[in-house]
Amino acid sequence: MRCITLPVADCGRRSALVAILKRDVGNAAMLLNAFDLETSSGTRNLELRAGAFAGLGIEADLLAVSSEGLTNGAAPDAFLTRLQRDYGLRLQSTQRAVDLSGSLVNSWVSAELTLHPVPAGQGGRPVNSHFQRVAVVAGGLGHEQERDQPWTAFNRLFSLLAILPMQGIHCRTVAAPLFGLHPNGPDAAADYPHLLEICKQAFRHLPELHRLILFDRDDQVLRPLGATIDRRIQRKDPHHTLVELPQDLAALESLRHLCRCVLEDDSLKRLRVGADLTELIQLLQSDQVSPISLGLHSRRLLERLVAHCLHQCGDHQQRGLNSGIQQLRSLGLDPWLLSCMHQVRTFGNWMGHPQDTGRSRRVEQHDVLAMLCSLRRILADYPWITPPASPERESSAYGP
Repeated sequence: MRCITLPVADCGRRSALVAILKRDVGNAAMLLNAFDLETSSGTRNLELRAGAFAGLGIEADLLAVSSEGLTNGAAPDAFLTRLQRDYGLRLQSTQRAVDLSGSLVNSWVSAELTLHPVPAGQGGRPVNSHFQRVAVVAGGLGHEQERDQPWTAFNRLFSLLAILPMQGIHCRTVAAPLFGLHPNGPDAAADYPHLLEICKQAFRHLPELHRLILFDRDDQVLRPLGATIDRRIQRKDPHHTLVELPQDLAALESLRHLCRCVLEDDSLKRLRVGADLTELIQLLQSDQVSPISLGLHSRRLLERLVAHCLHQCGDHQQRGLNSGIQQLRSLGLDPWLLSCMHQVRTFGNWMGHPQDTGRSRRVEQHDVLAMLCSLRRILADYPWITPPASPERESSAYGP
């Protein structure tokens, strides 16, 4: 078994791994790190994703952008230019649903958008990110005049999110850039931990916010925040750790086949698992994989499938994954299959939760393989429960 981290690798291997990371960013799909926060209303997730937004496979209720480039005489903002090119979004003519311009929040939110994204963006990469509304937020951490001021761009964004439910606007998944935060900034050493603390407080005070995705085209801009997360949750292996996969293992090819089958299943399109499945397939085709990426994508896929299964059985209650699995147990699901679900769930939790058990543990190849074998069993047996109106099945819908 080899568990590899970039800082301690030899020059040849380091170059190879850097090439892998650059390839992933070039293909506009890369989950760098993730952080889970347990609140009184359930688990919340902070994700760091590197690459062009349009190709990250993000399904967001709200996309936040900076107001820079919108003022008269300002240079055009590159990100806004790409949004206009890829989605036809023209902020100057966008209808506003909530407008707090001129207040301390100094931001506004659009009405629900009807966008017509192009099939492929720059370089021919598919445009597979989608958003329902856009929030235009003033200021950013990179503005010298705003240093040491409480109303940074993220504080404005989170204050705006607190107001939206009173206007009938509900945002469970929010995507946002770093608003000018950069590792070469004069106060970067303090800004990254400060941003993480702001995000943690936002999750505690915004019960409707379940998933916050921070993105940037340059993974080097996000990596200091990833390192901050590693330290905060006492992660034994840094977020850029890669674990080798044995490519001659038949079970891995079977798992790739099952992932492709689920991805192509039209009945599951509305679950919005395409981005997770696509990245899982890409990861499983690599020689080395990120355990964090595997854990988070696999857990989210399981969450969606469990919720869908319960929905098919007439249970429409909002549940966390653990509660959902327990509900499936009460419906008579096979105990071994339930144990596989818990394996995927706990591996994903291990990759994202603070290590507060008093003992930190390194992730090794056999840990990854155990989780992947459990995921294979979960997908091979899906659908796990046949709805009463359907004929009883004798085998998996995705069998070879």
